[in-house]
Amino acid sequence: MWKIIKLVITIILIIWFINFISSCSKSQTYFVALGDSVGSGFGLDFPEESYPALLFNLLKNEQYLNNYVNRAVDGHTTTMVLDYLNNIDAEEKHIYENAKVISLNIGGNNVIVPFKNYLSNLQIVFGVEKITSGTENLIYGTRSLITGISEGIKNILSDSDDNCTVANTIVVSGINDIKTGIGSISTGAGEIIDGFPSAFSTFNGSFSPVLENELEKGINAFSIEFLEIIAWLKENAPQVIIIVNTIYNPFPQQVLGSSVEFSIVVDRLIQAMNTIIIQESNRGYLVADIYAHLSNIKMMRFNINPSTGSRLSFDVIHPSAEGHLLIAQLNYNTFIQSKK
Repeated sequence: MWKIIKLVITIILIIWFINFISSCSKSQTYFVALGDSVGSGFGLDFPEESYPALLFNLLKNEQYLNNYVNRAVDGHTTTMVLDYLNNIDAEEKHIYENAKVISLNIGGNNVIVPFKNYLSNLQIVFGVEKITSGTENLIYGTRSLITGISEGIKNILSDSDDNCTVANTIVVSGINDIKTGIGSISTGAGEIIDGFPSAFSTFNGSFSPVLENELEKGINAFSIEFLEIIAWLKENAPQVIIIVNTIYNPFPQQVLGSSVEFSIVVDRLIQAMNTIIIQESNRGYLVADIYAHLSNIKMMRFNINPSTGSRLSFDVIHPSAEGHLLIAQLNYNTFIQSKK
């Protein structure tokens, strides 16, 4: 009789263990944020304010999923996202295999990066950096010079030759720092002046052949790599619902009086990528039309001065907390509509 009881208990424990393992496996359902700095929440005070975090909470409350990972990275282009996906390890791939929802925000940097590189090549960025560095050297050298003179006067009054030598060294070092600072400021100013005509022309909507060529490369890369990203996700996350954001204009006309001509040209580039996103949605992903909702919006939906520690960064590209809330709601509505 005791043997029968032990056998029954053993069978019950085995069944319970199998059910436990099965329930644990089923409970691992992921929401994955993929893309660029919009997805990573650049410029926000708290990560919880980003649209992926807000969207995850909405989906979790509806018990669609219960795990959240954010793989969006500042500065990522379609090339970088594709490189990341093609080189993930087995543990990372497991997340995608168990993903239920993936939100993808990508493409803006395919346009922004060529602009940044072009302006950098004009030496304007380097010129500003040299002026900043030169100013720091100038301030430091002036302080050293004042300190050295002050020490020298004290030492003369005390008739100390050794201390006078130290004071002379401080004075000479200060003078050299001042010379270096003035040189850096002069060089930086020269580089800015040299690059300014081309930069001015760019922001008035007239692009050089070099810039046009780089922008064309960025758009062409997007047209190919975006579809490769979708194909990878469909293959490696077979149960997933993919929500793709259209790309908003990172240089809207109303922010800080941006050049109308420049903004219009950028808008055409953005629309070329958005056309691909919308037309190719028959490949099995949803589209949240962020572009349509962030066009002609108030400045308050952009981070004009997002706080980064003690610094202020003048950023007219990334959405504010209010903008992220709007994007999260648009993603959520898109998801809910697909369920009806």
